[in-house]
Amino acid sequence: MFLDLHRHLEGSHSPQALARVARQFDLRTPFFFDATTGTFRTPEALASALTMAGPTDDASVFYRCIVLARQAYVSTAAIEALAVAAFEEAAADTDGFEMRLSLFSMTRTLLENQGLAWRDVPPVAFAEHYARPVLLAVLRARDAVAKATRKPMVVRLGLSRTFESEPHYRALADLVVEHAPALVGLDVLGIVAPPDTEPLPAGLLAILERLRKHLPDLTIHAGEFAGHGSVDRTLELSPRGIGHGVHALESPATLERLAREGVTLEVCPTSNHLLIPTALKALRHRHGAEPLVALQRADVHCVMGSDDPTPMGTSFQAELSRAKGFGVDLPRLEADMHRRWAEMTGRALPLGSQR
Repeated sequence: MFLDLHRHLEGSHSPQALARVARQFDLRTPFFFDATTGTFRTPEALASALTMAGPTDDASVFYRCIVLARQAYVSTAAIEALAVAAFEEAAADTDGFEMRLSLFSMTRTLLENQGLAWRDVPPVAFAEHYARPVLLAVLRARDAVAKATRKPMVVRLGLSRTFESEPHYRALADLVVEHAPALVGLDVLGIVAPPDTEPLPAGLLAILERLRKHLPDLTIHAGEFAGHGSVDRTLELSPRGIGHGVHALESPATLERLAREGVTLEVCPTSNHLLIPTALKALRHRHGAEPLVALQRADVHCVMGSDDPTPMGTSFQAELSRAKGFGVDLPRLEADMHRRWAEMTGRALPLGSQR
């Protein structure tokens, strides 16, 4: 039973789901609608813009794909329809999964798509009138799909290190406390320009400290766009998981600490191939193997994720096939997936693939 334990909702809107929602909600922006022919664009036409063409060290190429998909966030109902599709597609792709919800960015985009300046919306109104309905819509989608498919699935709240407005984040935190039982933990994510590409702003750390009383399981994206020092800094916060973390391979001391403290790295092979090709080539050369294989050899607990399957043009089954091809210890990978699932949910799952 193999579990996708690093998958983002905003990167899980397939061209098929977006085309369907565009028609359902009459989205006539140029991306979804061809005014010259008076027709909605096909999934195939959308796919060419939503999927990265190839590897690049320019993360903005990936981000543009996410921004295009976000144009469909025109109402809570549209977001719920997209969430249902994303959970259904993830359930069809996996034996079970964790979906990460970037509540702030989805709410901000909803306001922008409705012609509102989100910074002008008072923080409490931002949280209560806009973010809460989005959160509830996503949770309804999860519950409906879980009931229909009987696949194990959980939602993790993502908070971006871009940290655009501390008052708005604090209001979101107040909201999240009320819904903590419906979530599995916290995640820190976000693409930030150099020199510090994986910062941890003091205000964000204060919010995390407060929320961890209610959602103690913390994951942080680190060691993806920055070196092993970012992983070392992250470990000071006692996370249970680190998103990507492949640059830990630069430091034997960092690897030893990860193994000793039992912190799990969430490795996303296709994502690393597309977003950090230069760094990935250096890591392969240094260790003579793919990062996931090298990390297993260093006795680091590792799970695997599809990350953002639509812009990456991948699926969890494709990630598994890729892992088999470069020699990952699959029984060990499966055991680490189950270990991590039990750690964050308190529930064990049966070993052995359902496929």
